[in-house]
Amino acid sequence: MSFITIEDANEILGNDFAPDGDKARLILLANTWMKKHAGVAPDPIPDELKIASCEIVKGILAKAIYNGKTQTLKREKVKADGVESEEEYQEGSESLSSFEQIALDLIASVVDDSKASSFGIFLTRV
Repeated sequence: MSFITIEDANEILGNDFAPDGDKARLILLANTWMKKHAGVAPDPIPDELKIASCEIVKGILAKAIYNGKTQTLKREKVKADGVESEEEYQEGSESLSSFEQIALDLIASVVDDSKASSFGIFLTRV
């Protein structure tokens, strides 16, 4: 099962969100991203996950997602005219686009809701 279909994307984003010839590929990529980050698609698909999938489609169209990866900057030091600037990034860190942040928050809201509705006993150590 997929998180989103072309019909879902047309309904949420509008029929003109992409040329007809590109829609199937965009939906495939969005479903691939969602499966990697959300796991197996539930049945039925909550609206939040469909919207998250559409955020990924928008990110792909904006070339913010699946646009290749840049090498992570380890250290950069620039000194000119008495002004010095230095940057160093955490090893293995990657930046997230706003589209991915929105999608991940929507996924988390569905996961959190499903955990909250499950039966169980919560124990607290005193």
